[in-house]
Amino acid sequence: MEMLAVLIEWCSRWTIVMFAALVLAIILGTWAGAVASRKGRSMQAWFLVGFFVPVIGLIIIYVLKPVKPAQGEKKE
Repeated sequence: MEMLAVLIEWCSRWTIVMFAALVLAIILGTWAGAVASRKGRSMQAWFLVGFFVPVIGLIIIYVLKPVKPAQGEKKE
């Protein structure tokens, strides 16, 4: 019975809220990384920005202009 009490305590509303926030942060980080990749920017760096500051990161990456390739570089 003690194990059941510990499990019930672990599954509190706070745990559910924190898990939902983690899932949302991963989704928004991935979204920011995908947008950054399409604009020629570092997907990994923008994933981290989108993960730690999700809404601000998305707004910033949508506002930034695409990176132009340097002279002599081929765009794939």
